[in-house]
Amino acid sequence: MALDLRPGERVYQEIKQAILSGEFVILQRLDIDKLAAQFGVSATPVRYGLAILAAERLVKLNSSRVYQVAFWSEQELRELYQWRQRLTKWALQSYVPEAAPAMSPDADYAGVYLTVMGHIDRNANTEARRAGRSADERLQQALRAEDDALPGALDELHRIAALLDRGGAPLANKLRRYFDRRISHCALIRSAAHAKAMPNNGA
Repeated sequence: MALDLRPGERVYQEIKQAILSGEFVILQRLDIDKLAAQFGVSATPVRYGLAILAAERLVKLNSSRVYQVAFWSEQELRELYQWRQRLTKWALQSYVPEAAPAMSPDADYAGVYLTVMGHIDRNANTEARRAGRSADERLQQALRAEDDALPGALDELHRIAALLDRGGAPLANKLRRYFDRRISHCALIRSAAHAKAMPNNGA
């Protein structure tokens, strides 16, 4: 009889959403039995979901063979920003200038970032869009820290959004400076992300 993967898919999606929303924070232990009880399933769907999330590098096994929400090293975070910068540069090659989608004045930093980057990526090919989404998912915990670690971070995004209907060199230059700033401040962003997670990570 074929294994019914639907419970595993549901658990995978729920754990992933908890990570992306910040409910599960960096380095938080993900106990399989507790998650199974929380989601009303056996341990098997939880293991299935965690295995997929490990492949997506959103969780990892620590030295005690316990799953934790992933926390990048400074070098890993730098390389992740560099990768997202390259993906954005490629997306600009097919970008068709158009005004940014309407954004709520109360939108948080991560929400504005995802709206702006999604708008830039919209004309890229399927693989590039998928790679961009994957990078942004891995950056979620950093995005929540950027607004604290980098003064004026939200204003930077709004200035980028204001150039979306113009495109060309002004937009490309603004995006280059945006990512260069983060690449050069990875240690600060990582430290801020760790500080935000410390009270709740169960480590």
